Amino acid sequence: MKKNLLTAILTGTMLVSMLAGCGKGSDDTKSDGDSSNADGKTVVTLWHSNVSPEVEPFEEMLAEFNEQSKDVYVETEWVAREEQTKQLTIGNMAGELPDMVYVDNPEVISYGEMGVFQDIKELYDAWDENQLLESIINSSCYDGKMYGIPYSCNNLELFYNIDMFEEAELEPPATWDELVSCAEALTKDGVYGMAFSAIKNAECTFQFMPFLWSAEGDWTSMDSEESIKAMTYYSDFVQKKLANKEVLNWSQADVCKQFGSGNCAMMINGSWNVGTLRNDYSDLNFGVVDIPIDKVNASCLGGESICITKDGNAEACMEFIEYFVGKDISGDYTKSISKFSPRSDVDNDELFGDDPVMKAFADALSFTYPRGPYPKWTEVDNAIIEACQASLTSEKTPEQACKDAAAAISEIQASLDE
Repeated sequence: MKKNLLTAILTGTMLVSMLAGCGKGSDDTKSDGDSSNADGKTVVTLWHSNVSPEVEPFEEMLAEFNEQSKDVYVETEWVAREEQTKQLTIGNMAGELPDMVYVDNPEVISYGEMGVFQDIKELYDAWDENQLLESIINSSCYDGKMYGIPYSCNNLELFYNIDMFEEAELEPPATWDELVSCAEALTKDGVYGMAFSAIKNAECTFQFMPFLWSAEGDWTSMDSEESIKAMTYYSDFVQKKLANKEVLNWSQADVCKQFGSGNCAMMINGSWNVGTLRNDYSDLNFGVVDIPIDKVNASCLGGESICITKDGNAEACMEFIEYFVGKDISGDYTKSISKFSPRSDVDNDELFGDDPVMKAFADALSFTYPRGPYPKWTEVDNAIIEACQASLTSEKTPEQACKDAAAAISEIQASLDE
């Protein structure tokens, strides 16, 4: 598909939250045609969980691929995110897996090391257009193997209410100290200075990691001085009532609603919420800056990879992946869904030159890092979530919460070494 085929408006945890409905399950919904239109082509099946506004550009792209391909026809099944773990496990045991599946990037390695996904490194290396950013492609690589190819990515930045900042005569914060000062000045009259998601799922870890990395801490050393410093700083927003304690129950979508409604002056959130704010809160005057730093800039990588299952037709799947993630499609497609191309040869200055908000997210990709990659990331994720929640609720001191997390992660590592 050429770029002009996308000019129509494209409105745009281990796998605890993806695809539902396995193969022949009663909840399956075909989202694109049927294989009777394949005309003798090799038919491969893709599980996806796209919903509006992302499903419309996805289906347009897919229809164009199926029309132009001489050899391959992609049939899709929509399956709800929250059922993926169960359905991939059932499908793996029953031998009823699709050929391809969308997978949240921190979970790719878990299933790859379990043997559910193929190692496709040789196929990737043979692809003429394999110019993907190393920091992003590494999210799907482990121990010399590649278990998926990222097709879109996103990250986190700091959103701020411009009108509130101007009224208080404040500049957007660039450092941790400035962030606290702004939050203190803006917390009044029922408005909290700061908001982030600390809900008990992967969104909590996703939003905590930039603080951890900025302090030069790491999940591999949660009991280090730097990691404890990050946890203390993070939890102080709630302890000092600069952030609503309900952040423990708010998803990233909930945080966006709070910010859009004027209940908080700043929030940590992702690029996909730019469209939500512009569509649902059109009168809101907001800006975006890098997440304020302690020692270094840091943001956390979100997004998904396409993985080829163990019995999938790898060559046929790669024809689709090379098309979908190829240079002609990737930039415009990901822009249409308020996300970013994983390609190093996509010019974000050109794509987002007229949109300083999205350009800020694109520029931050240079210091955006993946969670893991690690075969038991879900277990590590749970240990970090528990530490965050215990610290935010004062169940434990930040130091004790971090030490307990370090002990749990050490046990996880030991189980891999056995």
